[in-house]
Amino acid sequence: MVTSPVMRGDDVLAVQTRLAALGYAPGPIDGAYGPTTAAAVKDFQAGRGLDVDGKVGPQTLAALEASPAPPGPPRPASSLGVAALAEAARHLGVTENPPGSNRTPFGVWFGEDGVPWCNIFVSYCFSVGAGYTICDGFSGAGVKPGKGCAYVPTTEHWLSATGMWVGRTDPQAGDIAIFNWDGGEPDHIGIVQQNVGNGVFTTIEGNTSVGNNSNGGAVMQRTRHILQVDGFGRVQANP
Repeated sequence: MVTSPVMRGDDVLAVQTRLAALGYAPGPIDGAYGPTTAAAVKDFQAGRGLDVDGKVGPQTLAALEASPAPPGPPRPASSLGVAALAEAARHLGVTENPPGSNRTPFGVWFGEDGVPWCNIFVSYCFSVGAGYTICDGFSGAGVKPGKGCAYVPTTEHWLSATGMWVGRTDPQAGDIAIFNWDGGEPDHIGIVQQNVGNGVFTTIEGNTSVGNNSNGGAVMQRTRHILQVDGFGRVQANP
């Protein structure tokens, strides 16, 4: 539905207004169906178990109209996420050994060393720092019982299925950030450190570098923008 020129009109304005009321982030409420609005539609579709195609067809429109606005104030920050963030900070500067090998202490802990490890790092931080196992009991690629998950799309699906997906909104410290560089399957994951404002936030991520966002070989602090994510997950013990 994102076209060139961008689709505009009152119907788009109504969709943007409804998305914003439901807690999603469609960008400016301006009646223009651009990439940010399309991403918000995808967030909504994922949360409702609809086909995630970014198109406001009859099923998506009906679901938008039928969905009640979330009650009360925004969900508070996750104490589990904050504990995982503190653990992540302890490992800033850790790199693969040897370089380019994907071999890290986190892979050894997970039981699958030598594989892409950004999601393994997040699993490690939640397990060791917060005593919480990501994707525990969830069926999907990359899940290892008692450890967590190694595959970013599975982690995103788990967050959505358990009600811990907060979408593309202002993040809080300890949130799980799910990155998507090309609009396909999500590519990368990190833990939010600080919401700077105006769509900018900082993270701590594993397997990243300034030259390679998704397989850079180090634990680093990164500065990111909300347009780079599918959205955020806020882990709660009892979501």
